[in-house]
Amino acid sequence: MEKLFSIKMRSSKEGIHISGAERIVPEHQVEEVVGELYWRAREHSRGEADFISIKVEKLKEKPVYLKAPPIYELKTELPIEEVLTLLFRRACIPENLGLSIYSLILRGASPSGRVMRGAMIVEVPSGRRLEPDRERGVRASYLDISKEATRKLKKSAGDRFTENLKEALTLTTKILNYPGVLGELCVSDDPDYTTGYFSIPKVGYFRIFNLKPKGFPFGGRAIFVKEKINVEEFIEYLEKKPIIVSEVVGYSSISLDEETKFPDLTLPSIDAPGSTDKL
Repeated sequence: MEKLFSIKMRSSKEGIHISGAERIVPEHQVEEVVGELYWRAREHSRGEADFISIKVEKLKEKPVYLKAPPIYELKTELPIEEVLTLLFRRACIPENLGLSIYSLILRGASPSGRVMRGAMIVEVPSGRRLEPDRERGVRASYLDISKEATRKLKKSAGDRFTENLKEALTLTTKILNYPGVLGELCVSDDPDYTTGYFSIPKVGYFRIFNLKPKGFPFGGRAIFVKEKINVEEFIEYLEKKPIIVSEVVGYSSISLDEETKFPDLTLPSIDAPGSTDKL
């Protein structure tokens, strides 16, 4: 079996994060992908980076191959708070808790009032923050999506496909795969990107347009988890366990209006992760 390497890129300007990306590739693709990530860091909409870090690391264990959740694009004129309330209910998250976390993300969830570098871990129903470092948060790492899954995603999403969508789907697939996760909320911190999502295990990835005002510089992620989850093991999984998304289910639209009883809407479930490897 060919050796696999993790490649991580992070860039910043005057100490402020600009962009990040990572891949898992065979050895013969390392040089090509390093170049791609370098130019991605240089040519970002948030400005030209003055610091770029690219790390190449040989994987010590083989990745787990996972199936992504189905993607649902939400079409609605409802206020964002109502849309999120419907999604929180579907995930068995108290709506007041979910909306308070959404509001916190828009204000800056770190103690300093700035955007967190990683995600919050929020216990349900208590609302306790479980991440050890509230400035840094936790970051899911060692993840990628296969070329075949990417081709299928491009075909099913059509002109809705973006690199942001691909990377977000890959990230949330890893997060949702861990037992005890109820859902993940993501609001981009890119001022020019207002589309976010809320994802629910075995239900789907719900793409939400205009989740924040255009030009708004705040954003972040919140992972909602059940009580008594082993936080140390969860963080170890997020930060160290390599995964590759090898299967994409599809992309479709859901129209929400006054007649749509969203909490009762029957959506296709997805099977357990598409791998025989145990975590």
